[in-house]
Amino acid sequence: MMRKKKRIPNKFSKVDKSFVNRLLLEESHGPLSSYSIFPKKVDFYGKDPGEEIVLIARTHWIYFVPNIFLTILILIVPFFFLALSDQIELLGSKTIYIGMVIAGMVLALNVAITTILKWYYTVNIVTDQRIVVIRMENAFYHSYAEAQLEKIEDVTHTNIGIIGNFFDAGDVHIDTAGHGVDFHLKMLPRPRELQDVINDLLEIKQKGDI
Repeated sequence: MMRKKKRIPNKFSKVDKSFVNRLLLEESHGPLSSYSIFPKKVDFYGKDPGEEIVLIARTHWIYFVPNIFLTILILIVPFFFLALSDQIELLGSKTIYIGMVIAGMVLALNVAITTILKWYYTVNIVTDQRIVVIRMENAFYHSYAEAQLEKIEDVTHTNIGIIGNFFDAGDVHIDTAGHGVDFHLKMLPRPRELQDVINDLLEIKQKGDI
């Protein structure tokens, strides 16, 4: 227990809140985790001196299952036709089938790399000062949005269907005051816990404890 307590930043060490106790019991993961609590050696553009990252949440892996199946399918289909090329001449020369295999491998690699990059660079950061949402749609487009904790009015979550409940994945909705940015964070791991952490941070912030 003492080893885990050292992971908590000093400004949280005296905060008697249930979310701190829950976080103390959570396994701390590295920067490649989908749900990383008090991550070390992690930074982002615009981070203020003394600002502490409470957690980082990335899209749950279950969201990318269709991409995984698509990658496998793209790899398998050309080899399937290549295996049949000696028995059935659909497109003529066997060289065409070999070209299909090479093209399939290149396309599958492209889908796999794009999926990995999209997962890694689409990140939701909760600090003791704000919420930061960085999204990567493709190699040529990404977005950055943030909201100060003081601007957050409501936080809710929804688990989506049987899969969402089974894998504990769902959406988190964050409403901000006035004409601020409202966040719809899709398919995150442990959405209920993320909601509780943000709500507790809001309460602590209002009391001036951090």
